[in-house]
Amino acid sequence: MSETKLPRPGQATLAGWLIVLGSLLTVVTAWDQIAGLRSLDTRERVEKVLAEPPLAGTGIDLNSILDIMHVMALVTGAMAAAAVILGWHVLKRSKQARLALTVIAAPLFFTGMFAGGFWSTMAAVAVVLLWMSPTRDWFDGVAPVEREASAASTTGTREVSTGSTTGEREVSTGSTTGPTEVSSGVRLSERQPPPWSGPVAQQTAAAPTRRPGAVMAAAALTWIGSGFTALMMLASAVTATANPDLILEQVRKQAESDPAMREVAQLYTTDVIVASAWVMAVLVTLVCIAAGVFAALALRRHSWARVALMISAGVSGLTLLLFALAFPPAVVLFGAAVATFSFLLRPEVNAWFRGRSEGSRA
Repeated sequence: MSETKLPRPGQATLAGWLIVLGSLLTVVTAWDQIAGLRSLDTRERVEKVLAEPPLAGTGIDLNSILDIMHVMALVTGAMAAAAVILGWHVLKRSKQARLALTVIAAPLFFTGMFAGGFWSTMAAVAVVLLWMSPTRDWFDGVAPVEREASAASTTGTREVSTGSTTGEREVSTGSTTGPTEVSSGVRLSERQPPPWSGPVAQQTAAAPTRRPGAVMAAAALTWIGSGFTALMMLASAVTATANPDLILEQVRKQAESDPAMREVAQLYTTDVIVASAWVMAVLVTLVCIAAGVFAALALRRHSWARVALMISAGVSGLTLLLFALAFPPAVVLFGAAVATFSFLLRPEVNAWFRGRSEGSRA
């Protein structure tokens, strides 16, 4: 089948239009943010954020924050505008556009947080779909019919081999008997059940040798989420080191309204706060590094790394779900953890890892 006549899968159409529409709405949101950046309402909201921890007392003034927001909105709008054009070319099966979208997906996701975050996140997640089957096969010029025919030819070869062996056995039996017995033997063989076939003969298709796109998507989500989490924890530790008194004051205010916290608040000092922040940051960073290593080894088709990555994604998802109650943006990381876990459970992923295990045993 020629590449021009290869039909576009529904998944590719969905991903392309999600990228186009999500990026277009991100451009509109970024433009609206720039237009109202110097308004009184925006100034009041920024001043309120600057007056609360962790930014309180850092010396950052209102104009500096507004300038940063302006630059981030411009960058977000520029990348989203590029994603609109690239998304349109993706619908026309451009591999270069798919590669360019993959490069700008992560920056678009992070900078889009300054412009709302929802539409840019939708566009970034849609890029992952471009590397999953059947969209990946469509870009590579492989039709589903050809893939099924390849599997059928493998099954047919095994059936022919089994049939030839059975035929030779019947001919051998007929040669030792007479013509009448040969005829009788044929009728008896027709009445008998088919010969026993072992585990190898029962397989209908060979295990896939090409890495599924879901494995790459799970690894990419793990690297992005782990890196972002590690950076946020290290930034929190740096903030606690710079302003431990403000955090201590917030703890004491909470203790005044909650009698159960009064005894605990008495144990807190600035040194304890700084030490706790760094210990937590280091532990979370080590866990993130371990998850990244598991993802890299899973790409190399290690079954134990896949299991370890699934456990890491499950534990992270439960933790982030609880953390999202106090910090709503953590829902995005929770979604990434859930997506990673679901990608690793897909049937083609199971078959790919199972093929490595069977090959090592053989």
